[in-house]
Amino acid sequence: MQDELPELIKKIFAKKNITDDQEIFRFLHPKLETLPHPLKMKGMQQAVECIVKGVEEGDDIVIWGDYDVDGTTATSLLVNFFRKLGIEPYWHIPNRLTDGYGLNTEVFEQLKSTHSIDNFLLITVDCGISNSKEVAEILELGGKVIVTDHHQLPLGDLPGCVILNPNQDGCDFASEKLAGVGVAFYLAAAVRSELEKHGYFRENEKPNLKDYLGFVALGTVSDLVEITETNRILVRAGMEALPNSSIPGLRYLLESAGLYGSLLTSEDIGFSIGPRINAAGRLGTADVAVELMTCDNHTSGSDLAKKLESYNERRKSICSDNLETALTLIQRGNLAEKSAIVVAGDFHPGVIGIVASKIVDVYRKPTVVFAEEGENESTSYKGSGRSVEGIDLLGCLHNCSHLLGKYGGHAMAAGLSIAANNIKSFREEMSRHVELEKMNILQGAQGNTLNIECNLDEVMSGNAIDYLMKLEPFGPENEKPIFTDPKAQVISCKAIGGLGQHLQLIVRGKYTNYRAIGFGLGERISEVKKQPERSITFTPMMNRFRGSVEWQLRIIEI
Repeated sequence: MQDELPELIKKIFAKKNITDDQEIFRFLHPKLETLPHPLKMKGMQQAVECIVKGVEEGDDIVIWGDYDVDGTTATSLLVNFFRKLGIEPYWHIPNRLTDGYGLNTEVFEQLKSTHSIDNFLLITVDCGISNSKEVAEILELGGKVIVTDHHQLPLGDLPGCVILNPNQDGCDFASEKLAGVGVAFYLAAAVRSELEKHGYFRENEKPNLKDYLGFVALGTVSDLVEITETNRILVRAGMEALPNSSIPGLRYLLESAGLYGSLLTSEDIGFSIGPRINAAGRLGTADVAVELMTCDNHTSGSDLAKKLESYNERRKSICSDNLETALTLIQRGNLAEKSAIVVAGDFHPGVIGIVASKIVDVYRKPTVVFAEEGENESTSYKGSGRSVEGIDLLGCLHNCSHLLGKYGGHAMAAGLSIAANNIKSFREEMSRHVELEKMNILQGAQGNTLNIECNLDEVMSGNAIDYLMKLEPFGPENEKPIFTDPKAQVISCKAIGGLGQHLQLIVRGKYTNYRAIGFGLGERISEVKKQPERSITFTPMMNRFRGSVEWQLRIIEI
């Protein structure tokens, strides 16, 4: 096996400590048949029995999701799945700006009253694990509740309901680190299997589970979930299915992004498709995203895709303004001198996560952005954090919990709240704990980084690019490899972007020249022009422009 691989790819596998031929083959060719069985998930048998009984008895099924990409794709997956079973479920996505995260008893009662829902089965997706009070109140209304989630479990148990969450003690899925949409997919797979045993599909069409893997790919990559072996299999299959998806809503979504029928990368999801879905939720209208991903009419699908695109353009404008403000506050307050960047201001609460991500791109440090939620010193701030590889953001927040209100998330992304008078102390504490995490990395994991010294042509050759695509999907625990050419020759460069914050270059190769972009490196233009032969650290990036596709370099450091 290894004899067939380019030397560059061999080096990457060596860095990953994958040396066995069979391991390499499994990595390059992930197979759905090797996925762990759904019933290995704690609570799955009870959840399946509950749903099958509800289907047979005609219960009203209500799906309650979250407003981010993981939550909306999980909701859309189950809505499409139940419709294929001949069941029209009710669904609800909270308004990020007015309802907040998770279950809301008052809103559920309104939904129940509006639709004359009597015997109900409520299924949460990507939320609910922290809503013990709301679960108890909803159970008192006379129905059943299944909570499916992937967030860390709080102290205390949820009363009287079935729980699907790989983080439960004794769950054989604990190491799989599924996204919320991954848990929803496994639930659909188990329900289909049980209904087949009951003879349900003698008179009803059996859903094709592969149709729903596109949702899993979108939600898993967008939620920055670890790319474990199981997630790698699910996401890879989903990325292969998405470009020609049989689900109308996904087709309209990809068409609006100019990606229908195209070869997809994880960057396409993370930077193009995911933000479109997220835009509606960030502006308080996440239901539009679910309406699109569950529609079956071409006219309505086209209209919804246009509406989502308009939300995305508005989101971009708001985000650009907020980012400029945040960068100014960081510079004025010398906040980037800390190991973690914590900035608070008059930001739109729906875009603070994106702003945090972009600040991470610029400064390469864990970042928390807080949006004001009032006008006096006792008012709490709503925050969103993003991390860098190797720094467990949620773990750092645990260590700062005495300064926080609510908080939750995972290693790479989290949400939190804080009182205004605690922000300064939090900034100090957060930086201290990030520094401790960095020391642990230096002591243990630094040698595992996928930075390989080579020349440009080794990476950009067609054969190497083909194999790099087989290493997809990239994400936490399967980071995209980066390369360093110590003697690259820059032919031309210019600063681009509204603030001149990015660097656009042409770099000389042996047989051809390569276009390159360095995000956030615009300030380096003078020194690059003065000394054009430089060491550059880069990774290949697919550039799509007006229907044409070409590979270029994304410069990380120069």
